[in-house]
Amino acid sequence: MPVTMASVTSDSLLLSDEDYLVLRAKQAFTVDPHSAKAWMLTAKTLYPNNFAVQFEAYNIVKSAKNVKEAAKCFETLLHQFQGDTELWNEVEALTKALRSDCGDPEPTFLRAMFASLSTDAQQQLLQVTADRSKDTMEHCRLLMILLSRFPHAVAKHGPRLVDTLLSAEKHSHFQGANNCYRKLLVCELVPLMGASPIPVELPPRQLYRLMHKMIEYYVSCLMSPDSNEPDPWDKLFLGFRSIGLMLNWDMSAVFSQPWGREHYWQQLLDKNEHLHQPLDPESHEVRQHIHCTAIFFLRCLQEYMSSLQAGDHQLILLESFVMTMSDREVSEPPAKRRKGDETIPLITVDAHTLLNAGSATNASSGTASNAQNNPGRERAVSTNVVNNFTAALRCWNMVNSQEAIYRGVSKLLQVLGVDQWLAAFHQDMQLYRGDVNEMVNNLLQFEKPENQGQIQNSTTAQNNINLVRNLRLASAFFYLRQLPAAVDRALQVVSMLSCLPPGGSLSSNLLKATYSLRHIHLLPLSRTCVLQYCAHLILSALQHFVSQPTGGGATTTEIDMCVGNMLVLLQLELGDSEQPMPGALDLLGQLISHIRSRPSFSYPIFTNYIVNADILEEIMHLATKQDSPVAFEIAPPSSTQLTSQRRISTRGVDKGAKEDFKSAMRRQMARSSEPLEPLLIKFLTNEQDYVKRLLWPQSKAYAPRI
Repeated sequence: MPVTMASVTSDSLLLSDEDYLVLRAKQAFTVDPHSAKAWMLTAKTLYPNNFAVQFEAYNIVKSAKNVKEAAKCFETLLHQFQGDTELWNEVEALTKALRSDCGDPEPTFLRAMFASLSTDAQQQLLQVTADRSKDTMEHCRLLMILLSRFPHAVAKHGPRLVDTLLSAEKHSHFQGANNCYRKLLVCELVPLMGASPIPVELPPRQLYRLMHKMIEYYVSCLMSPDSNEPDPWDKLFLGFRSIGLMLNWDMSAVFSQPWGREHYWQQLLDKNEHLHQPLDPESHEVRQHIHCTAIFFLRCLQEYMSSLQAGDHQLILLESFVMTMSDREVSEPPAKRRKGDETIPLITVDAHTLLNAGSATNASSGTASNAQNNPGRERAVSTNVVNNFTAALRCWNMVNSQEAIYRGVSKLLQVLGVDQWLAAFHQDMQLYRGDVNEMVNNLLQFEKPENQGQIQNSTTAQNNINLVRNLRLASAFFYLRQLPAAVDRALQVVSMLSCLPPGGSLSSNLLKATYSLRHIHLLPLSRTCVLQYCAHLILSALQHFVSQPTGGGATTTEIDMCVGNMLVLLQLELGDSEQPMPGALDLLGQLISHIRSRPSFSYPIFTNYIVNADILEEIMHLATKQDSPVAFEIAPPSSTQLTSQRRISTRGVDKGAKEDFKSAMRRQMARSSEPLEPLLIKFLTNEQDYVKRLLWPQSKAYAPRI
């Protein structure tokens, strides 16, 4: 078929020869690609140094989706015409396509064309493009493409790129470690340098700086709830391994192995035992040990802090309660401990709180099981939390055993911004060790007026901080047997319960039988659990009054008031009569025996706060017992009664007293389904003077029920 030629216009007669050839190629392209190719071949042959001719040849083969021909034309352009603006627009489009994974036709074609370029052309393109870039981040990203595609270039360009990124971050004045320059440096460049087939040479001082920047970045990702960095620990260990190799650290090989707490710990412990004495803080050996130990400690610490936040409610470590020997005889067998472990506290966890977080997620699919009915999983979760804590604890003990190591690790931790983690961990560590006076002094420092305004928090956050501080202080004062102070802090906690999330379930772990002298418990920060802890702490303090010998200083009225208060508080742990908390029935039996041994019992606010069916039945039985019944006065006159009228009492001077008493008991029994939590909060808020007046005048030298 004859080729249809475009008409020659007067405008085309004014064109130069090379422009005329380009014009004919363009006109022919849509109707006869072979003719267009012939025109362009003629133009390229006649005018090899003309940019317009060569660029149009590139555009024609690009439009035809001819990857290999386009790569060949582009490579010619790159060698001969690097100064042309139109070419660099195309280069920018190409490098943009390389940095993305967009599936559109244009970027896909450009990436395929780049792959068809010769290796030299690819390197030249990326390097020249990077050098021409006026934007620092663009320059760095282009060099990263170069290094990722050509590992042998890492040794040459890597050190200069490290300097560029560090300088750019410094002069950009970012507020935190999580910024674009740091991310590119530690997430992309460090692994490339570690995998370089040619060793990368950087001065040790630069390598230490790079290592600190890397650790700081990944720790900030771990601490930030908004971070989207996947697997930060895996990446940190990989980077640590890479820089360790450049520093010739033999221990860096450990961090290339899958995480195993005990395996890593044994490696560190062995290294610590073989450190040459005396230690030189600037020596290669000590610096290696400082950084390896700090990384291991940080992981153990982060895993512990994360496990405290992993469930429905945050966990907090508190001094808890131990059954007396008489209690152990009628309760569960004590937890077994190795011989000589009596000074090591027993640690318990309400693991179902952590398990319920996962159960709630699966509930919608109908596959969730009751976490509390899975004792195997509960034990595993409890063990994991405790192991996280003890691993961080023993690592910190090792750090403290060597002054040079302690100073090095502390200095590194100081610049990483983990003060919040460390403060909470140190408080838990002090409680575990029994260094509670130091813990109390530190907590009280925050209550000084000059320190309260240093940290700005929302009202809700500040209330939560104050509640946690008072809860820790109540626990610490209880350990120190400063019971008035402990009860005072517990009452303050109760007044702040509204800032805690509602819900939670009663803990069966507050009171444990164990061979240990102490018991500490990770308590969920839920309204129910915290209320139970405060109530049990106050119960333990008030136990003094019913256990002291006759003439111990308390009056009959005070002792009755104490027993009444304990009955009110005990209701929460009696709860469901079919499954009361450990020790609750034992204590109820002791209190009832005490009332039975006395001729009378007076507690004017009985009808306001006691609604538990078991307690009411015991009181009714004592009041109606034929042989030596106890005389009760359990309520003041009602608002419709005159003071001279009879009180709700069983004293025999009034023939109708017992009938009134029975009616009062029936009214109380009708309230047995009333929610106990608001009732106890109301009691501890409105009637706290009844508790305080019993403790404040008394000597602190007594042994409460713990």
